[in-house]
Order: sequence, then structure tokens, then C-alpha cells
Amino acid sequence: MGKYSGIPELLEQFMDEQEADERWITVHDLRDRFNLTRYHCNTVSGFLRRLGNRPFKGSSFTVIKIERVLHEHRSYPKICRYLVKRKKLYRQDSCA
Repeated sequence: MGKYSGIPELLEQFMDEQEADERWITVHDLRDRFNLTRYHCNTVSGFLRRLGNRPFKGSSFTVIKIERVLHEHRSYPKICRYLVKRKKLYRQDSCA
């Protein structure tokens, strides 16, 4: 898990605090909530993009859509928002 160490847990905590199983979020939402550095923002963004491309073993969430937020000024940095959704857990009933 190396470079994403701790990020799945932060995402889980954030979504639990928001009492949401599905929600639009930005990297800045997580940065503001957990006082992350700019360095962490790149890592969080990479993690969220990875959740959009393929499952991640250490996360109970997936990203189902990524949208770019448009700004009036071209000089603003690119900001994306991510539609994060909790994965459904499937249980097998065992016959005893």
C-alpha cells in the first residue's frame, strides 16, 4: 500500500462524519478537514483517481465519476470533484 498509507482511513473517516454512502468530494475537502499539506494533495488525488480506475484492496469506497470544476479565471489550478460511493458488501450465507 506504500504511497497511499493512511489515505483509505481518512476517506472512511470523512465519509462517516458526513454520514454519506455516496457524495461528491474534492481533494480540498479532505485537505481542509485533516489539515493536509500540498504534498499530500497530490497523493490524495492520485488515490481517488486510482479508485476510479480499479478497486483498491484497502478501501471500502470506489469513485464512480470524476468531473472537472470550471473556473472563470484560466489561471486557477485544475480542480476535480469525485463522486465517491461505498462498495456494497456481499455476504455468503453458510449452511450449518
